[in-house]
Amino acid sequence: MLVSLADIKAYLGITSGEYDSFLTQQEAFISEVVESYCGRKFSQATYVQTFYDTDYSDIQKELKMFHYPLISMTSVTEDAITLDTTEYRVHKATGTVVKPEYFFTGTEITEFTYSAGYSTTPLIIKNVILALIQEKYNQKTSGVPLNFGSDVQSISIPGTISISYDYSLDSNQRKSAYGVIIGSYANSLDMFRSERRVIGSGKLKYVSP
Repeated sequence: MLVSLADIKAYLGITSGEYDSFLTQQEAFISEVVESYCGRKFSQATYVQTFYDTDYSDIQKELKMFHYPLISMTSVTEDAITLDTTEYRVHKATGTVVKPEYFFTGTEITEFTYSAGYSTTPLIIKNVILALIQEKYNQKTSGVPLNFGSDVQSISIPGTISISYDYSLDSNQRKSAYGVIIGSYANSLDMFRSERRVIGSGKLKYVSP
């Protein structure tokens, strides 16, 4: 979990366990949306990432890992031959591996085994998730359908009529497949967004946990 149930309940100011199941489900759902929008995982995990020389038009001085920041690099192999640690340098913050003698000089496959992610969810990510969970919680407790967008308003005239309406899908929400869910919070998430998955031919399928 990127945000604990205890933190969610503290943020919402609730102490009972009535909505625990709902809040846990929403945390998992919204966390997946946030990670999908950002194109990366945030919790610590170990990955195997493979690069193929056919994905590049020339030799490479450096290669970037799909997940970052790096915690540690367990091994680097070229065509199943393990490289000596003195043959490359690692910039952990950006997940960049540099080899002075270049990658793909007579090598077809380069494979990295590494650990990456945050020990503590970044505060911006955490607060976006909490705010989005609060929106869903407020909708559920007020009787507004959960499939309404983030910008839901209610007009109530005592004794006559009560109307809830949704004015979602502004230009900010239309710019990605997740815009309806994250709404204006996309601006806060953009600093964590990775575009590495669109580099080369299908790098995502070459990364496994």
